[in-house]
Amino acid sequence: MKKLVFTISSIIIILSSCTSTPEESITLTIHNNEVAKIDDRLFGQFLEKPSWHGEWGPEAALKPGTNNLQDGVVELMEEMHIPVLRFPGGTDVNQQDWTTMIDNVPGREGERPEFVGIQDDTVTNMFGYDEACRLAEGIDAEMMLVINFGDAYFKRKSIEESAMHEAGLIAYCNASLDAVLPEGMPDWPKIRALNGHPEPYNVKYVQIANEPWVMDNKLKRRGEIDPELKEHYFEILEAFIEAFHEIDPDIKIIADGNSEDITIPLRERFGSKIDYLSYHIYKPWGINEILRGETEIPRDSLTEEEIWKTWIAVPEFNAEGESVIDNDIYNMLRNTGYPIAVTEWNWNGWWGDNSVDQDQLGSHFTKGVGAAGFLHALMREGNIVDIATQSMLVGRSWGITGIRVSEDESFKPYPFPTGQVTGFYSKYHGNKLLKTETEPVNYYEQPYRMSGIGPVDSVRFLDIVATGSGDKVYLHAINRHYDEDVTAAINLSGFDTEPKEILLHSMEGTFDNEPCEEGTSKTACFSSMEVEPSEKNIVTIPKRSVSIVEISF
Repeated sequence: MKKLVFTISSIIIILSSCTSTPEESITLTIHNNEVAKIDDRLFGQFLEKPSWHGEWGPEAALKPGTNNLQDGVVELMEEMHIPVLRFPGGTDVNQQDWTTMIDNVPGREGERPEFVGIQDDTVTNMFGYDEACRLAEGIDAEMMLVINFGDAYFKRKSIEESAMHEAGLIAYCNASLDAVLPEGMPDWPKIRALNGHPEPYNVKYVQIANEPWVMDNKLKRRGEIDPELKEHYFEILEAFIEAFHEIDPDIKIIADGNSEDITIPLRERFGSKIDYLSYHIYKPWGINEILRGETEIPRDSLTEEEIWKTWIAVPEFNAEGESVIDNDIYNMLRNTGYPIAVTEWNWNGWWGDNSVDQDQLGSHFTKGVGAAGFLHALMREGNIVDIATQSMLVGRSWGITGIRVSEDESFKPYPFPTGQVTGFYSKYHGNKLLKTETEPVNYYEQPYRMSGIGPVDSVRFLDIVATGSGDKVYLHAINRHYDEDVTAAINLSGFDTEPKEILLHSMEGTFDNEPCEEGTSKTACFSSMEVEPSEKNIVTIPKRSVSIVEISF
């Protein structure tokens, strides 16, 4: 075992791990100096209202025939400690008229009309802007709206008409009852009051355009876009920004940053009129084949351990084997000078034959540990990424739902591990990213390609991010070992005072999607144990887990 290294203003941890060389120890040094900020808003959620592939989002979470969420849904959201709530789309947003999601619209009789989505599926509009904004107020989350860019882009309306119409949503949410509105705009604040909320909702963020390359493949992510089309896009963006700022000069503007030829000119053209650029990242998508090199591997030939080690090797990795975001679109965004809002992200994947829920190798818990890898990558980008919202908060069928519901209330709402792990990190984190050093590092090779997950020469078995605030330090640990716990002896001699309390919080789960706790449907469960402060402060991080060591001084 290597000697304990004492460093001024540091935490030194000796980690003994039964790897292929069990006699080795791991020395993890966490320096008490900030290398990046950690914004509370990194742990937000996307409350999407989709209409396709059998998913309805919050419409499926309502008590039948009402605008009210089913019993238990809000309580599960509260457990997630959501700082930012994004609403309502998503791919469908360019088909949506926001006025169909509120009551008492001038000139319209009867109840809210149903919504016909991008693939011609019909979904109710019982859950709309008032319901979403009141929900955000109730769970103490900041609201982020995404508006319809498609009406103007596809010339279903003129740019001026579309900008005025979408600015009406900002007026409905944020304008006071005595506000002076643009000429010709309905008195939306009074309609909001008629709908039961006289005071403004004070929505903080609005995103203009959602995944434009999906809206129109001519707005490609890479390569040159037709100059006339690009100018049309910029004219819409400029008109919307001006219209929104006329209603609320303080609202924060998020522009899409995922198309290279559109993104690069934004700083020069719009400057500080834009507050954030949006970036989206999902992996691995549908897995139709498994490759090792050029050879296709039958799925049935893989063990649970091989699936486990592949699925949690996300999103990308640096030379040290740590989870990071590293691709050409994101790296282009990093150089714009704008802060980034990752307004959609998740471990989003499935076997190509759609057997995820029936196949024991389609473990929801494994996806949750994969989502923790995304979180570590986001936290390491804390000086650039200010906001992130995970897809998607509530749903009845998609594998990325944070809370699973049944539209007929045939079962009680329950959480999925991908959402649980984000709530876990939201509850336990500091606002400073602390420098860490590890020696030696134990790696494994991930040799397979499964759609968006590619081979990696070196993945850390133990991926640790350290954060701190005030009198607390948090060690966020992904233990990627399939069958080996990791024992940690923690030395806190670099701090001025001895720890008053050490708690180990762990998220563990099942491979076969069976409940991890009797009487529930949860496939990931949490445990906490107190560690008696001592000279070595021994902590054991369970195999196949995401754990947070909470140290109080």
